[in-house]
Amino acid sequence: MITIVPLVPPRSSIDAKDAMKALLDQLAYKPSKPKVFIKPNIVDALGAGDAVDVDPAVIGGLVLALKERGAEEFVIGEGSAYFSNDEKNWKRLLEESGYEAMVKELDEKHGIKTTIVNLETASREEYAWKYGVLKLPSLCKTHAYINVAKMKTHLHTMVTLVTKNQKGLLLLADKKAFHLSKKYGNLHENIKELGSIMKPELAIIDATRALEGSGPTQDPISTMFAPGQTKVRRLKICIGGMDMTEVDNAACQIMGIPVDEVKHLAKVKISVAKGSQPLIPASPPFARPKIEIQMTEKFYRHVFEEACTGCQMGMSRMLRKIMALPELRERFLKFQTRHGRIDLILGNVQKEKVDEIAKKGGKLVFFGNCTKKLSELFSGSIHVPGCSPDHNDAIHILLDLNA
Repeated sequence: MITIVPLVPPRSSIDAKDAMKALLDQLAYKPSKPKVFIKPNIVDALGAGDAVDVDPAVIGGLVLALKERGAEEFVIGEGSAYFSNDEKNWKRLLEESGYEAMVKELDEKHGIKTTIVNLETASREEYAWKYGVLKLPSLCKTHAYINVAKMKTHLHTMVTLVTKNQKGLLLLADKKAFHLSKKYGNLHENIKELGSIMKPELAIIDATRALEGSGPTQDPISTMFAPGQTKVRRLKICIGGMDMTEVDNAACQIMGIPVDEVKHLAKVKISVAKGSQPLIPASPPFARPKIEIQMTEKFYRHVFEEACTGCQMGMSRMLRKIMALPELRERFLKFQTRHGRIDLILGNVQKEKVDEIAKKGGKLVFFGNCTKKLSELFSGSIHVPGCSPDHNDAIHILLDLNA
């Protein structure tokens, strides 16, 4: 059973509290333990208005509502592939996404102590699964586990909702392995299998603001030079349920994306709780993601599903820094002028796919260690090493700053 509650994008935790109370009431949900672990989607250092991360005010409102239902301890945890790899990045993610301020608000205004945990460093338990053993956070056992996703399209998995959001539970090494299809199955099989061994007792999707197009994040560079490839939709709702597959099915129906087109999701029957808003598809349907994304007039990126989030975020950091500094932006424009068309490739894909890109006549740039052998097959290409590449090193290589 699912429920849909109205919620205008909130400015503070108290603004979201009543909607979260209604969601819990309509589902008759009470946490199974006094200690609660909330796993939101926090993948990029962007504000709530960008619709990339779960709005921290929604999580704050959920904490307030759960407190009234007997919860005594709250832990928020996330494993963001790029930002969890060192403490400086992690702190920046919490500050710029608004989560640091939200936790401070809960403490100072409501007297609720809330801990935020970098799941990359959290203690773990072993779980047997189809491909051997997977280590997942102990918090999933010691606490009542609640997963809160953002409603977004995704260029690898069509959508990223609750089932896909569980990927944030993984260690960085396993995140990469999920994409590379060597140690485990392919990306879609891996996400589906993870959902068979780990299930939240409550699943929520924040669709106060949702993201359509070539998600799951936004690049300021493409927004500046080639707008319209991602777009924020203000749906002003949250979806909840105790079966994450049913919740994801409902979200797909709202997005106008058939579940059959989402390889990691099974199609299930949806029942709607008493008091819920009706389940009505958004109009128009959500724009679909594209593999080839035009970043500027002459610069294109191709992010295949074999590319892990680490490389995607490294690439994003590289481009953001280039756009932020005038001297780098000038070098970048000269680089484009010199080469005409540039195609940036992420993911160790089949050579045939790169052959098709090469026919367009652009300068090929291969990003990440997994593209090294592929880059050697295309003379004159540029290779940016690293797993994932440091964005500063990538800038030096791309723009030949050492020359």
